[in-house]
Amino acid sequence: MAKEAIEGPSGWNRLLYAITITQMSVASRLLTICFIVVLGLKSVRAGEQPFYAGKTITVVIATAPGGTGHLRYTTVLKHVPKYVRGNPAIVPQYMPGAGGMAAANHLANTAKRDGLTLGGSSSALYTAAILQSSGVRYKLDDFVFLGAPYSGGPHTMMIRPGLQIDTVEKLRAHKGLRFADRSVGHALYIINRLFAYVLELNEPQWVLGFNQQEMELALERLEADALASTLHSVAREKLPLIEKGYTVPIVLRNPKGRGAESVPDFPQKRANLDQYADTPLKQAILRFHSALRPSASVLFSPKGIPAPALQELKQAFSRVWTDPQFAEEYARVIAEPIDPINGDDIEKVLAQLPRDPKIMQTYKEISALGPLPPVR
Repeated sequence: MAKEAIEGPSGWNRLLYAITITQMSVASRLLTICFIVVLGLKSVRAGEQPFYAGKTITVVIATAPGGTGHLRYTTVLKHVPKYVRGNPAIVPQYMPGAGGMAAANHLANTAKRDGLTLGGSSSALYTAAILQSSGVRYKLDDFVFLGAPYSGGPHTMMIRPGLQIDTVEKLRAHKGLRFADRSVGHALYIINRLFAYVLELNEPQWVLGFNQQEMELALERLEADALASTLHSVAREKLPLIEKGYTVPIVLRNPKGRGAESVPDFPQKRANLDQYADTPLKQAILRFHSALRPSASVLFSPKGIPAPALQELKQAFSRVWTDPQFAEEYARVIAEPIDPINGDDIEKVLAQLPRDPKIMQTYKEISALGPLPPVR
């Protein structure tokens, strides 16, 4: 018996031994199966194509080619593909009209929600939706904002030289100043109307239907007297006009409170529009205007696109806004410092916008066509 115990297990011990070996064998098999499954999943994932591989993204831009807005979009879009897995091609499609509403209506109602169609618009995108302007067939909730490279402005009013209006006093004394504009509701149209409202200009007029280049020609041909422009645009490409006698007597600060001092190459010591906001309603309108414009040249997607596409786009645009190469090219091409705001922050600003009925109605009348509303 002692010899048997030394040489091998007894019957009962043999049973325990067999069970133990069997359990170890089952566990090993299970571990092996799990390992194979994990390897299989990894290889499936490794074989998956990125969502945007071999695809083209079309960006519907709510303006015609030319001008500062166009340069902002094209500069941003040049840098996006390198941050999107699959490196898609990105092409602009210009859809001007109705102050930017044509493009926004298209994105909200017609474009496929497949992640291959995005939008780009001026701040009129926000204004028209919040004020429920005529012709709007979208809500801001129809879109996911991807961000913007700049908060907008500051702006000025450029006046043709023959009028010799180089002070606000002369501007307010002039009767029938004719503003060259693109369309009712366009961001620059609203700014021209805001100048006229706060300064209480004498019988201003609005000449519509021009693009950016045509507006400047309209002043040369005496078809109009004034136009709105960003200070950066003046500093970048319009200083020769200043030398010819064009005047820029007034400045509208941007939503962050920056004026002529933020653009060193722009003529300094100009009056700021808020100096002439001499009634509580004027002051409230200027505050509302700034809050209503969290950015210029915003890029956005229709809501409801595939989750992988939205994730790719959000991370790509976020990385563009912090890309040093993009910042350098943006400053060089557009002659304005990059001042980005991401999509989530845009949505927070809009959610906090004051909605006083009287202020909204007054601003809506300023943004529309017709007589300017009372200032008191």
